[in-house]
Amino acid sequence: MQYNVSDPFPVTEKLLCYFSTKLADDGLAPQTIKVYLSAIRSMQLSLGLPPPREESTLPVLKRVLDGIRRVRASGNRTPRIRMPITVTVLRQIHTALGARISEPDGLAFWAIATSAFFGFFRLGELLIGSEAEYTSASHLSWGDVALDSRAVATLVKIHLKKSKCNQFGAGADILLGRTGCLLCPVTAMVKFINCRGDSSGYFFIDGEKKPITKPRFIAQLRSYMKAAGLPSDQFAGHSFRIGAATTAAKAGMEDSMIQTLGRWHSAAFLRYIRTPHDRLAALSVSLAGVD
Repeated sequence: MQYNVSDPFPVTEKLLCYFSTKLADDGLAPQTIKVYLSAIRSMQLSLGLPPPREESTLPVLKRVLDGIRRVRASGNRTPRIRMPITVTVLRQIHTALGARISEPDGLAFWAIATSAFFGFFRLGELLIGSEAEYTSASHLSWGDVALDSRAVATLVKIHLKKSKCNQFGAGADILLGRTGCLLCPVTAMVKFINCRGDSSGYFFIDGEKKPITKPRFIAQLRSYMKAAGLPSDQFAGHSFRIGAATTAAKAGMEDSMIQTLGRWHSAAFLRYIRTPHDRLAALSVSLAGVD
């Protein structure tokens, strides 16, 4: 379903219905959808427009939201399959990139991919949804990414102005270190920056200086995965974050550290950790041996 609109404000009930069903299709919970609707209301007020009517006074929207709640409660919702992007998957993607890894678009793609994994990023923290929505006050721009040394960098600092869990705070600085191997976010970022140049504006741009959006990146990701023989439809932007948490847990990292690295404010990250069935089965053997 698509609903193309150049200027959504002031919002209509029909647009809110389309928006709510799109969020539901994306797997968002009813309560989360209400948070998004509140954000739209706040935005309309900030623009000096008349406040949108409350949900209770919009009968069609109310029925749509009630339907979403019922479907969710009945368990008939088709769950999104989001497989983790692990170190192994990243290597396969790198192989699929081939010679393109040295081209401007390939350098940008690889810098985004390695940063997303090693920084436990939500893609929305690194990339914009569309070119039209970019603002330097909210999105990753030139100046938000710093190297400890342009010559021999060992550290990348990425400053987030805001994130899902910190919409109005002072932001956060995420540090990525050199790994010394094929999968190195620092090396990838240095190569991208050297190719990109120091022009101001949106940070992740392609060889033609056009912004790389989240939908475009995911399309590229699935294309490379398909070329690598991977089930591309089972991976999405959040797969990097899921894969980072899974890999960290597999490496024996403490839950508190995983929570810190992923900037989770609760133990919600635990649902992202995908433990292989054979390891779960082996736990029974381990427990049976305890006196």
